[in-house]
Amino acid sequence: MPRSALVLFAASLGFFFVTATTFTSLGYVLYTMVAELGWSKAAAGFSFSLLGLACGLASPLPPLLMKSIGTRLTMFAGCLVLAAGFLIASQIEHLTLFFVATTLMGIGFSLVAPSPAVYLLATWFPRTSARMIGFYFMAGAAGGIAGPLIVGAIVGMTGDWRLHWLVMAISAFVLGLICLVCIRDAVKVESVEQVKGASYEQGGHEQDGPAQKSLWTVRQALRTPSFLILALVMTVVQTAVTSAHSILVAHIANLGEGAAPGAIAMSLLAFAGTGAKGLTGTLCERIDPRRILIAGLALQALAMALLWSASLVMVATAAATLFGLGWGMAWLSAHILLLRYFGAGIAGDMTAMATTATTFAVLGPILAGRIADVTGGYSLAILIFALLLAAATGIAVLFLRAPSAAPVTEPETVGEGELVPAE
Repeated sequence: MPRSALVLFAASLGFFFVTATTFTSLGYVLYTMVAELGWSKAAAGFSFSLLGLACGLASPLPPLLMKSIGTRLTMFAGCLVLAAGFLIASQIEHLTLFFVATTLMGIGFSLVAPSPAVYLLATWFPRTSARMIGFYFMAGAAGGIAGPLIVGAIVGMTGDWRLHWLVMAISAFVLGLICLVCIRDAVKVESVEQVKGASYEQGGHEQDGPAQKSLWTVRQALRTPSFLILALVMTVVQTAVTSAHSILVAHIANLGEGAAPGAIAMSLLAFAGTGAKGLTGTLCERIDPRRILIAGLALQALAMALLWSASLVMVATAAATLFGLGWGMAWLSAHILLLRYFGAGIAGDMTAMATTATTFAVLGPILAGRIADVTGGYSLAILIFALLLAAATGIAVLFLRAPSAAPVTEPETVGEGELVPAE
């Protein structure tokens, strides 16, 4: 088998695995763990938040490690960190140690995916990198669909959440060995910017020559109402999504039919979100992405309201599917609007800034858990998320517009012989 195919296989398997074993399935395992160990729901939510926070804060690590030890050893190290987190989770008795475990899971996630893999695919497949990276993200999305079902099968058949974590630890180690065998750098990493550049080229710009300069500087764009509104909307969406992953299983279980329907609902949410993201890219070529963003926000608000009022598992499952559709539509269209509003030249920077703002989403599971501890359920938290999404929809309808043309004043020098408009 060609080395490029082995790289694609190992990278895609890595993204499938980390997606399946962390964010999309942790809520299911937490439901069982909380019941057995007597933790508060707020503490369980905090462990979920630590996973997301560690994943975000560790995102600068992969390029640094790739420069010093190469991509193969970086991904292998990520698998070992994941295995350590899973192994600790399988042995815990105290909550503090579980916080350590979920933090390690978040760090391991960042070291395995997606930054190292995007760089690998951009350099191994220079002519077809967009297609290969699309396949890679599909594999990751498939992990989101399969993860809750895998956890449900292990915990459902054995009743032992510790066995689940132990199986995941062994699987993470095996994945590390696969990375050692299959992963090789097509181009040696010489700088952090090299990795970031490959990540930016996933849109296919490597086939079109250098990205066109934006009329905007990053500093100008950050001060526009358009960016501020998009960052706010993305933060609300990410807060609702992160919280949904942490509470959906427990909320549906409270309807009286146990945790198994919650696992199915979580998988349907991921499946609907994946399909919506795929369709939204095509729709944005024909329809104003702003309209798609507003429709996606409205669907999410409606789904949360439906989930809040649902007394039947089937209705709650339908609400989760509807939420996934809205999530996929809103999330992708927001990114496309950042590109269209501010240009390809600074699209990567603007996306990074907006994503940084969404770090506040880690507070969602903590808030939901605290509310559940006080009220005995997640209904009030779900209602709050529905209202937040409705408010975000209203803000987008009333205030989100394309920014006016970037101010052009006397140019300033940014490099040898290179001029761009100054602020």
